[in-house]
Amino acid sequence: MKMSLLYFGPQWPGSTSLQRLHAFEQSAGLRTIGVDNGAMVGGRSPLWHRVRWKLRLPVDVQGENSRLIAAVAKHRPDIVFVDNSKVIRSDTLRELRSLGASRLVYYSLDDIVAPHNLSLPLKWTLPDWDIVCTTKTFNVPELAAMGVSRPVLIGKAFDPQSHRPMSVDEVGPEFERFDAVFIGTFELERCARINVLAQAGVSIVVYGADLGGWRRKHLHPAVELRNSVFAENYVRAWHTGKVALCFLRKINRDRITQRTMEIAAMGRPMIAERTAEHDQHFLHEVEYLGFRDERELVAQVRSMIHDSGRRSAMGVAGRSRCVVSGYSAIDRARQMIEAFRQ
Repeated sequence: MKMSLLYFGPQWPGSTSLQRLHAFEQSAGLRTIGVDNGAMVGGRSPLWHRVRWKLRLPVDVQGENSRLIAAVAKHRPDIVFVDNSKVIRSDTLRELRSLGASRLVYYSLDDIVAPHNLSLPLKWTLPDWDIVCTTKTFNVPELAAMGVSRPVLIGKAFDPQSHRPMSVDEVGPEFERFDAVFIGTFELERCARINVLAQAGVSIVVYGADLGGWRRKHLHPAVELRNSVFAENYVRAWHTGKVALCFLRKINRDRITQRTMEIAAMGRPMIAERTAEHDQHFLHEVEYLGFRDERELVAQVRSMIHDSGRRSAMGVAGRSRCVVSGYSAIDRARQMIEAFRQ
């Protein structure tokens, strides 16, 4: 008899959570029930909700606790997998156990211990979960110190259905129109580095004006600023630059990021901040090109934008590494299922 897993998380198109759900659905020996927690991208919350978030007591706007209990009561799964919710309470987890759930699993793609990610309901329930999955190496000992009985490290991933190389015909006239492209949230260091590249004569497009916090006034006049992109448009956007810039998110203490895997899987030549974890996953100067400071960043970008052969070889090598080394969401789902069975 197949083990059953109820996946509870956001299911808006282009979300990594939806990609994880699909990965579980494709896993042999597992019956997966997907339940949308109602979370969406974008929009502005009422002032009181924003105040509550600052106090680390977020409002259960979508009724996630009642949704989850109702779904478990209906489907009676063996495993309940909650993807990054901040509002699930201890009494809800007790109710799930009384309904027969033998494994309660929490998953976080973010730096779960950082104050801006750790709501009080989540902090209070950490010891109640059977397994807490994290993609951050440093979170494993931190979670153990906070009472988590079994923290499990799961690597970053790409979605094999979404993150693929696109042809010139698929992208259209925007294909490699710019020297460099970046997609992501605003941070001061990222902005400074993009401006340094622009001052050095590198043409750059940045996606994230509406949802990513970027403002025209912060950027060099030569930088093109566009709105955020998702799903297929996200993949297409990475192909608008000759090289893809992979800046880490310092507020999350990143040493590697989800975009690292996604960019490489798309076959885009990637220039990323050089870290030990980047070097563990990709061969420097073959599968990606690293930099440690602004001077080196400018030099690396300049060396790539005029060498189409090297860019092509690096893109092919990076994608091959993703496939061969098991960086896909399906591979990561298999790792988690094995952890659930143990």
